[in-house]
Amino acid sequence: MHHIPRRAACALLAALACGAAWSQAPGGYPAKTITLVVPFPAGGHTDAIARMVAEQLGKRLGQPVVVDNRPGVNGSLGTDAVTRAAPDGYTLVMSGVGAHAINPAMNPNVKYDARRDFTHIALLTRSPNVLLASPGFKGTRIQDVVALSKAAPRSLNFALTGIGSSGHLAMELLKQAAGVDFNAVPYKGDAPATVDLLGGQVDLLFVNSVVALPHIKAGKLRPLVVTGATRNPMLPDVPTMAETVHPGAVAESWTGVAGPAGVPAAVAELLNREINAVLAMPELKDKLAASGTTVMPSSVAETRAFVHSEVEKWGGVIKAGNMRAE
Repeated sequence: MHHIPRRAACALLAALACGAAWSQAPGGYPAKTITLVVPFPAGGHTDAIARMVAEQLGKRLGQPVVVDNRPGVNGSLGTDAVTRAAPDGYTLVMSGVGAHAINPAMNPNVKYDARRDFTHIALLTRSPNVLLASPGFKGTRIQDVVALSKAAPRSLNFALTGIGSSGHLAMELLKQAAGVDFNAVPYKGDAPATVDLLGGQVDLLFVNSVVALPHIKAGKLRPLVVTGATRNPMLPDVPTMAETVHPGAVAESWTGVAGPAGVPAAVAELLNREINAVLAMPELKDKLAASGTTVMPSSVAETRAFVHSEVEKWGGVIKAGNMRAE
């Protein structure tokens, strides 16, 4: 049996009690406050996730992680600003499908490349869209939507909540995967589109599960399909688009954490490990699950590969659909 010197034993106990002592990369990182840029206004879904994670991550790292909201250009303004920050791990950004995979492909004014200009550190969450039908819609399954659209192209009115939104991309993916077309009706957001869906002015709407669940639970709107890689635990009886339309038809809103290109590997690995520890906290997982959101623990290498695959996928969909930002 090896005896630990008393001084070393005390240091070990202190480190165990503190937790933060384990959470340092070579060079003493983190030695000061970390800024987590949220490229959307305060109060939204991405902001809520960022604040939950930042609070717990700060406790684990022994340094504050402060959220800085910098909205604009569908998330691209704050995201672009982070590409010019020092790559030292003290300026991070909430990554996501819109700002990193969709906007650069749709908007020629967005100059950054998600594969080249960022260090992708960790994935946080994924939440699918849900295809909702109006109360008077004739069909009960996604197969009915496809059959009706093939029989009479562009006869179904599809609410579109923003050019380049995740709902828009899900609709485009459905069109391409099933070989159908819809009459797209533009709206300024989820709220007015949902009102018109409830009133029967439009037939169909893709909306994030966070927005869809209250209407489904109230029995007011019928879910036809979810766009996740797997079924949503909150809607276990609703099939996925991958099951029913095409195996590659997956469209999820996801969030992650990235830094500018060139963040030292040791810093990225430390942040990844501590973020994954935060995602494993039961209270955080339960809070997210209640809104149909699933945590997505991943290694640095898996995070990078996932983001790169999303850039390729949505770039292809956008090109095939000849989609352009407003």
